[in-house]
Amino acid sequence: MQEQELWKSCLLLGLTDALGKFQWQSRLNRQYEIEAKEWIGSKDFFLVCSYADLQPDYIIKIFKDIKQHTHYLTATDIRYLLYETINRRS
Repeated sequence: MQEQELWKSCLLLGLTDALGKFQWQSRLNRQYEIEAKEWIGSKDFFLVCSYADLQPDYIIKIFKDIKQHTHYLTATDIRYLLYETINRRS
């Protein structure tokens, strides 16, 4: 069970990065965002979802739903929403 929590945390970080919301400003944030967007839907993404015992299609739906609201959500808001949604599913 602890391993699943670790993989869920990886998903949360990847999704938050793909949404372009970061806790700290860095010149590398744009690169992290691009890489995270490329990661979503990849073979590695599906593997992480499997390790987290979550359906990739469900995670992608969550990502798309939250993406519609990023203009007024903070990084903290997004992390909270993702965390609650993913953990409620388990």
